[in-house]
Amino acid sequence: MKQLRKLLIVATFGTLLSISSPLMAQTVEFGIRDGVSLSWLAGIKDTTPLGGFYAGLTGDLYLGDHWGVGVDVTLAEQGVRCNPNSEGVAISYLYDYLNIPLSLNYRVLLGDKHILQFMAGGQIGTFLLGKYEYTAPSVTGDGYVSGSEWLDSESFHPYDFGVLLGLQWSVGKTAIEVRYTLGITQTHNGISNSVNDQYYISVPDNRNSVLQIGTVFRF
Repeated sequence: MKQLRKLLIVATFGTLLSISSPLMAQTVEFGIRDGVSLSWLAGIKDTTPLGGFYAGLTGDLYLGDHWGVGVDVTLAEQGVRCNPNSEGVAISYLYDYLNIPLSLNYRVLLGDKHILQFMAGGQIGTFLLGKYEYTAPSVTGDGYVSGSEWLDSESFHPYDFGVLLGLQWSVGKTAIEVRYTLGITQTHNGISNSVNDQYYISVPDNRNSVLQIGTVFRF
């Protein structure tokens, strides 16, 4: 079922681009986007943003000099670092998502090569896999122990919805972009992890919140 879901998402992206290309081929652009990210879970207190990477394909359909739409398929590392709780247990959640952002774009032409573009829209993502890394006091009371375990994907909601805002500065075929995406649905209904007989509970309100900074290389 999960593999079918992923294939349907990729197929939808490809279909949209293949339909739009013959209609307005002179205004369609494709490219590769990648960069670094800071992510956290909105609703969970006492956390630190988690650094990660993202990479994917991007396509833009311009409906004139200014307005257009964009769609991407992006593999992204997300998650959060939870500060130590009262028992001294610290946990980091590391997720991998396949995201498809869809945005309405408005661009301002600054000369022949410089373009400032504003983006606003939504995103649908699907959870691929994840794990948690922990540091906890030893059961013997002598120092700390650390380790990691894979998370049960069945605990996560199959789809993750969010809203996004972005800004992109292009010079020729290369662009620098900044995007922020805020989840509007929960990633899961709450996870309880047992580490050396001590529990760390992720509260139910845990929406993805991600800041991305990277580059776009258009073909």
